[in-house]
Amino acid sequence: MPPSPVSIIGAGFSGLVLGQCLRRRNIPAIIYERGNSDLRNNYGITLYNNTYRPLLKSLGINEDEFKRQVAIHHPENNELVSDSRRLRVNRAALTRVLRKDLDIRWEHKLSDISTSSRSAVFTVGDHNETRDYGLLVGADGAHSATRSLLDLPKSVFDLKVLPYIVFNGKRRIPYSNLPPGLLDSFANPDGITHTQGDALLTIKADFWDPEKQVVAVSYTLSRVASEKDQPLLDRNLRDSEKLAKHFIEEVSALGETPEPFRQVFNPGTMSEDRLLHWLMRCSLIGSKGVEELVASKGVLLLGDAAHTQQPLSGNGANLAIMDAIELANHINFSGKVDDVGAYMDARAQAWVEGTREAEQSLQNSHPSSNGKARI
Repeated sequence: MPPSPVSIIGAGFSGLVLGQCLRRRNIPAIIYERGNSDLRNNYGITLYNNTYRPLLKSLGINEDEFKRQVAIHHPENNELVSDSRRLRVNRAALTRVLRKDLDIRWEHKLSDISTSSRSAVFTVGDHNETRDYGLLVGADGAHSATRSLLDLPKSVFDLKVLPYIVFNGKRRIPYSNLPPGLLDSFANPDGITHTQGDALLTIKADFWDPEKQVVAVSYTLSRVASEKDQPLLDRNLRDSEKLAKHFIEEVSALGETPEPFRQVFNPGTMSEDRLLHWLMRCSLIGSKGVEELVASKGVLLLGDAAHTQQPLSGNGANLAIMDAIELANHINFSGKVDDVGAYMDARAQAWVEGTREAEQSLQNSHPSSNGKARI
């Protein structure tokens, strides 16, 4: 009887990249995703050159074609939004490329894991399906259902909230109505920033649609938390949209800002945008915890499910992609991990450094924090 395909939970970057790398090596894999196939994540992210270039062979395209399909370009000069080390790409476009030729089972919600029988139960519509696995890879993000079902003790995995208040919005603006200076956000991957009191305002490029003549940007307000912010830091994870109303209140209290921040951070028009309250969550599972999970349960956590990076750092996608590329090198043709210790030797330092750098980047961009919480 042939071995069970590698079961990958989650069709985010780490799951899709692992699927592509295994496909290239002719190792069967099935990706289970609780959502549908709609591409909703139409915003920009920043990839390092040494992250996306190793992917090109597995995707079967060259670098120029990759950039043509996924990179964000400046609306006026068509230059890439990039620097010598990084490239700004549209997440939806990259996801579309990564999905090609993969076996993805949409609307399959992981509801139970039986590690004794090595089987996973999925809720599909109004019924359940049970699938055996040889290796189950939890690549389902910071709010990983895989990790939750394993009920890991805090000594193995502890998700902490960093003491910063961050709101995010997404805006599409007709090209004919661009505020002065907005296209400067398309000049480099870091976009443009402005400090107003204790708040750091940032605008970054998401995409340019020449057919619709629309420019899309993401914008954030971030600041150090104070004692009155504790309810936001303790909020229910499902309330990210509900609590975004505080975003408009904070912007209203900022006072006069220069262009293009004045028009983007505009309380009168923000209610029409997609607004979210972001928790700056950080976590790290140790090498020993990973090795024990594989040995005792046949489960491996990947990307943000193993080491959640706060979103402002911009490095979570890069770490997740490199995790998947490295893991594929350690999965044999029977769908098992040859040497999980060797995998962790290759990735553990990057996880530790990534977590440290994620926290340091918040401190560096918010000097008033003085490296500690005000709560």
